[in-house]
Amino acid sequence: MDEQDHQQSETNDEQSSWSLARLLGLLLVISAALVALYLLVGYTAWQSGQSIRSEKEEAQIAEQLARQVNLAQDDIGQGSYELALHRLEWVLERDPANADAQAVKRQAEAALKTALTPAAPPTASPPPEPTVKPGEVDEPAVEFERLRRIAQQDRWEDLLRNTLAFQRLYPDFERLESDRFLYDSYLNLGLDYIQGNQIELGISYFAQAEKLGDLPQEALDYWLWAELHLQGMAYYGVNWGAAASFFRDLCLSAPFYQDSCDKLFESLVAYGDQYLIAQDYCPAVAIFREARQQGRSPELDEKLAQATQGCAEATPTPAAITGTLTISGTELLVPPTIDE
Repeated sequence: MDEQDHQQSETNDEQSSWSLARLLGLLLVISAALVALYLLVGYTAWQSGQSIRSEKEEAQIAEQLARQVNLAQDDIGQGSYELALHRLEWVLERDPANADAQAVKRQAEAALKTALTPAAPPTASPPPEPTVKPGEVDEPAVEFERLRRIAQQDRWEDLLRNTLAFQRLYPDFERLESDRFLYDSYLNLGLDYIQGNQIELGISYFAQAEKLGDLPQEALDYWLWAELHLQGMAYYGVNWGAAASFFRDLCLSAPFYQDSCDKLFESLVAYGDQYLIAQDYCPAVAIFREARQQGRSPELDEKLAQATQGCAEATPTPAAITGTLTISGTELLVPPTIDE
C-alpha cells in the first residue's frame, strides 16, 4: 500500500511539474506577444510621427514657394519684372512642375519684353559715344547732347563720371536733366552692384540716388535685403544664433538673394552643433529640424537622430511609486465618539 501511495505521489509530482512548465511556457508566450505588440505600437507611432513631420516640412516648403510666386505677381504689378523673374527662377529650381510659377514667369517675360521694345526701333545701331572730356568743347550744349546719347546707350559708368565732370564745369546748365542723369546712373549701378559682390558700393549708390529722388520699391527691397545679408555675415562664424536670425528673415523674403537660404542652412547646422557638443539635446532637435526645411544631408539626418535620442533619454518620465503599503486587509480605525 505504501508503494502504491509512493507511485501515486510521484505521478502527481510529475503532473504538477508538467503543469508548471506549461504555465511558464504560456507566460513566456504571452510576454513575448506583449513585447511584440508594444514594439509594433511604438514603431507605428514613430512612423506616424515621421510621416506627420515630413508632411509638415513639405507644407512649409510649399508655403514658401507659393509666397514667392505671389510676391512675383506683385512685382509685375509694380513694374519690377526682373525681380519677379529672380523669384520665379528660384521657385522653379525647386519645383520645376509648378504651374503657377510657370504661368507668372511667362507673364513677367512678356511684360519685360514689351517694356524693353522701343516704340520706333532705329534703322541702324549707332556706334558707342566716346567718353566725354569736359573742356574739349567750349559749348556746354554740345557736351550735354553727348551726355544724352550716353544715357540712351545705358552706359551708366560713363554717364556718372561724365555728368559729375559736366556739373563741375557747368553747374547751372540743364541742372534738372543732369541730376536725372546722376539719379539714373546711381540707381542702375546700385542695382548691379548690390546683386553682385560689391554690396556696400551698391548701398552707397542707392543713398546717393535717394538724395536726388524717391527710390522705386525694387531698390528699397534690395537695400533692405543687402542690410540683412551684411548683418548676417557680420555674425557668420562668430555667433551662429544671431547669423541664423538675420538669414531666416532674408530667406523668407528673398530666398534667391545671395544664397540666403543656404547661409541659413549652414548657420542652423553650426548652431545645432553647439548644443549637440554641449549634450543639450532638446534645443538641438528643434534647430536641426528647422535646418532640414532648407536642405538635407546624411550628416544632418545623423545629427538629428543623435539629438532626438539624447533628448528622449534626458527627458524624465513618471516612475512607478514604490515602497508603499497596500490598504487591503487592514482595519479601518474609527475614532471613538465622545459621550455627552
